Amino acid sequence: MLRRINFYSICFAFGLSVLLILAGSRYTDNTNYRPSAESHRNIRNFLKIEDGEDVLLQTIPTNPYDGSPNIEKLLEKTRSRIKFELLDYNFTYSGVHSLDNLLLESDGRPLRSLIISTWRSGTTFLGEVLNSMPGNFYHYEPLLKYEIIQIRGPPHAEKALNTIKKLLKCKYDDLEDYFEYGKSHLHQFSHNTRLWDHCKYKRDLCFDADFTEKFCKLFPFQSMKVVRVRLRLIKEILEDNELNVRVVLLIRDPRGVMQSRQHRNFCQPAPDCWRPELLCADMISDYVAAGRLLQEYPNKLMVLRYEELALNPNGTTHLLLKFLRLGATQSVDEFLHTHTNVEVAGVSSTFRVSRDVPFRWKNVLDFNYVDEIQTACKEAMGLWGYRMAHNALNSVILSVHLIHVLIYSHRKLWKVS
Repeated sequence: MLRRINFYSICFAFGLSVLLILAGSRYTDNTNYRPSAESHRNIRNFLKIEDGEDVLLQTIPTNPYDGSPNIEKLLEKTRSRIKFELLDYNFTYSGVHSLDNLLLESDGRPLRSLIISTWRSGTTFLGEVLNSMPGNFYHYEPLLKYEIIQIRGPPHAEKALNTIKKLLKCKYDDLEDYFEYGKSHLHQFSHNTRLWDHCKYKRDLCFDADFTEKFCKLFPFQSMKVVRVRLRLIKEILEDNELNVRVVLLIRDPRGVMQSRQHRNFCQPAPDCWRPELLCADMISDYVAAGRLLQEYPNKLMVLRYEELALNPNGTTHLLLKFLRLGATQSVDEFLHTHTNVEVAGVSSTFRVSRDVPFRWKNVLDFNYVDEIQTACKEAMGLWGYRMAHNALNSVILSVHLIHVLIYSHRKLWKVS
């Protein structure tokens, strides 16, 4: 009996040792593994927020902060990472020979893109499409401090345009108001994922003009989205040869815009956000401005309807990238695949079954409200090619018509006649 007990004890000890060895080996193999930042930029990374809402950011560490960042070391690591991510990128798409030709810190000129639209027109999604490009620095809504107004001229136009130009040139001096607003509205920075990877561990980095300027100059591509400035004011940006920026005007069916705005607390009681007649007056203004600017700057302005992007995200995105002189990358294709085929709850979520979004208004809005919008927007809708719905049943037929027209449109750019 004693021998049997000793035998079982030895077997148990041997088995336990083997398990401990295997567990230790597995731990050792993974101690140096750290998921890339890009692999975490999905639904679990952080709660997407925008325009006037502050919620708790739920982050997953991607660049662990040790308490005392060495700025020069951080900048050098960022340089190395950008070079690695663009190792296989064909720079001839961007009209240059090498990465250095696109870096401000090397006296190059980055490729800059500016999205102009209004609230709830798809800019958050389109902005993230462009930000999925490796080597992109994303200036998210730099005019948040103006709250819920449209800037159509004085008294805010001059200062707002100056802010846009300075940021696109990576010049952060004299932008105290921009940084001060960002201190209590962190979503101004959190959408810029490459900057936020560092700021979320050391918030002061986002408010440091010297650091953000040096960091910005490392990136070959820069994108910005703005929903508070009308297109006619952007002529000043297009005229700036130092910027050499390309502008995308994003237009959406006003019925879809107003339906989406119903879910945003910030919208009421702001007239510029809640009154369809003001929305559609801006759509008319943008149509006229687009006609003039396309004649003066045919290679610098693209007009895009949100419905085209939603119904044909891959094809439309590739046309957009070509216009912006950007080569398609695997990261962009992966973003489109993961964000256009699954629905994730949340008014600011960019995970949508994209083909269902453009015509959601016909299932949500009372037709009396639809008719009210159409009455206020008849001229704007006619200019931009949106057909009127005369009753609830007609709105269903309308959606089928638009799907046919937009999916099978093979134009390269929207030409405003």
